[in-house]
Amino acid sequence: MKTNLLFSCWTLPFVCAPVFTVSAHDGAKQHEANGQKPNILLIVTDQQSFNMVSCAGNRYIHTPNLDRIAQNGYMFNNTYCANPVSMPSRFALITGQFSSKVGIKGNTTKVNREKVLETVHQYSIGNVFRANGYNTYYSGKTHLYAAKSSLDDYGFELHGQDPYEGAAAFAESFFANPDYTSGKPFFLYLSFMNPHDICYGAGEDPRFKTKELSARNRAATEKYLKMKKEMPREEFLSQVPPQPSNMNIIPEYNAKLSTRGSGFRDWNEEQWMTYRWMYRKLTEDVDSLIGRVLNALDKADLTDNTIVVFTSDHGDMQQAHGFVFKSRLLEECQKVPFIFMGKGIRKGVKDDQTLVCNGSDLAPTLYDLAGIEAPDGLPGLSLKSCLTGHGTRPDRKYLILESSPGMQMHDGKYKYSVLMDMGCTETLFDISTDPGEQYNIVREPQYQDIRKRMRAVLEKEARLRGRVINVGKEK
Repeated sequence: MKTNLLFSCWTLPFVCAPVFTVSAHDGAKQHEANGQKPNILLIVTDQQSFNMVSCAGNRYIHTPNLDRIAQNGYMFNNTYCANPVSMPSRFALITGQFSSKVGIKGNTTKVNREKVLETVHQYSIGNVFRANGYNTYYSGKTHLYAAKSSLDDYGFELHGQDPYEGAAAFAESFFANPDYTSGKPFFLYLSFMNPHDICYGAGEDPRFKTKELSARNRAATEKYLKMKKEMPREEFLSQVPPQPSNMNIIPEYNAKLSTRGSGFRDWNEEQWMTYRWMYRKLTEDVDSLIGRVLNALDKADLTDNTIVVFTSDHGDMQQAHGFVFKSRLLEECQKVPFIFMGKGIRKGVKDDQTLVCNGSDLAPTLYDLAGIEAPDGLPGLSLKSCLTGHGTRPDRKYLILESSPGMQMHDGKYKYSVLMDMGCTETLFDISTDPGEQYNIVREPQYQDIRKRMRAVLEKEARLRGRVINVGKEK
């Protein structure tokens, strides 16, 4: 049976409405004219790849609530996370700054608390919105530096850290309570755990067989293993997404990583099917929770004056190149959903053209939509002109993206990466013709000018971020 390529065959071709040719009200100006700023509802999931929404053309998943946001809003189809690891990516989402600004590359980097909080106090969206007259609230998974029990430094009032049903339950009570929603505009940040629990490998991860995982972590895996066991075989097989065709084509640096056991899985077919099926089910679970949030927003008659944003901190490898989990500078890990809905935002637009980093672009976009002056020194761009159809399209030549192993330059066509922890191994992919990143063209003679140009830019950007790229030497 012929298999499908992740992000090319699973994702059907989009028809992108020409940007800036559709008339629309400018939402932020409308609110300002009425003396009323828009409420903000930010919904963030964990480890949800771009293709794991049915509105991205994936017929193997059912996400009606995320589709609802996309149908009534604007979907950026070319969005990358700042760093395909949870804490660095979440730091970027909440501050608009790359985590390298505070010397952090991954979840386990030793934190300089003073340096982190200096940046947080100046740039956290909670602090900026609060200083501009908003009541700011947060519920669900935090996983932020220097924020184990409180988000005071980040400018948010924390209402529970249950990242499963708890965040949805709080939203329901929040929207039904006029003490929260009347008077000042609100900013509500909801952070959900799943589909992150796929990290436990469909029951195949060794941690699942020990007491290392919490009861909540184990519960989702156990739930679906039990469901699989009890359902008819034909029904299970009908729900399993197909194997990606780039599973067995491992790029040069991934082959090195596989020898270190970094997310590489030599599973049999049944184990892989369980993994792909469970990733789907976990994603559909969190979609149902998001549906509860949207229904509560509607019931409280708050939708018309609320900007809703949905995104994820990073994706999952989904068996591509034989890998699971996160951290790699590859499409499956890096590319995430990014959808806006609200008054003045164009409806039903799927934008393939605009190159976006959610971690750097979220904050300036929200400030612009709310009519708030952004703090100086933000590296990202406002996407308001895309969303409203007014103004000049963002002029972005390239993205510089990070990960604990290395850095990457992405110009919309080529992705050039250097993995500093592996002797500065280089990769170059033309994702316009090779979206599965199966052919590393970094040594091909006809691409040497591109390689040199992109390497020079990446070396310069790395120095600005306190990192060193010296191809051929480990740094």
